[in-house]
Amino acid sequence: MLTLLILVTSLALISIVFVTLYSRLSAVIVAVALNGLLMLISYKILYFSIPVSIIFLLPFIRKYLITVFILKLIRKKNLLPQISETEEVALNAGNVWVESEFFTGKPNFIRIIKEPYSEISDEEQRFLNNEVEELCNMVTDQQIHELQDLPHNVWEYIRKKGFFGMIIPKRYGGLEFSPIAQSKIVAKLATRSQVLSITVMVPNSLGPAELLLKYGTAKQKSYYIPRLAKGEDVPCFALTEPNAGSDAASISSYGEVFQAQDGRLKVRLNFQKRYITLGGVATLIGLAF
Repeated sequence: MLTLLILVTSLALISIVFVTLYSRLSAVIVAVALNGLLMLISYKILYFSIPVSIIFLLPFIRKYLITVFILKLIRKKNLLPQISETEEVALNAGNVWVESEFFTGKPNFIRIIKEPYSEISDEEQRFLNNEVEELCNMVTDQQIHELQDLPHNVWEYIRKKGFFGMIIPKRYGGLEFSPIAQSKIVAKLATRSQVLSITVMVPNSLGPAELLLKYGTAKQKSYYIPRLAKGEDVPCFALTEPNAGSDAASISSYGEVFQAQDGRLKVRLNFQKRYITLGGVATLIGLAF
């Protein structure tokens, strides 16, 4: 008889959990209804089902009597999905701005309107009004679609006017524009053609120029960065693989540092990349591995 009571009580608890999860009814209503049904079978079952129902229904009791032990078991068995060091850095890389207002579902527009916004310099505004405007007038999205490429004169104009060097300091021949100016330029180009805007955006947001500025040797900087600023070299960032997209932690490419017979350190690479923006015309590649 006791075994039967325990079995019925267990079924009642499972029912409470699953019905609560998959139903819009209140968990309390579900529990009362189930206990009422159990009482029709035998009032003795209530000695087990009511206390157990209380444990599951009251969060502060459930937390210390059940959740704590389940959490310890999960951690001990390493059942939780792990995030990589790269993902953890990305998650902790910053905080939220006014966009947090929109995610609340009840944005405070007064706060949003009062929020100070960065302004671009006169030099950046002139570039936006002249060079960017001229570039927009040089091509149409239909023309790019038909050619499956940017026209030759557009490529030359982009190089000549320093569109590939917006992120590069002036001492290397770049424009040294602010992030807000770069954003405005790319946004304006996108009104004409998405391909055009991405062509300008990628060298100024991904790849060799920024990597060289931060981590390159003096010799590498003096040679490569002026060439990137003038468009003599076209960069790309080789990240994406057949089975890994923008999640850098998922790439399978790898490199092995070794010492060659001449005594120099070299890197032996194993990689397979695809879907690399500007990969077909790039002369300098930032390879992720």
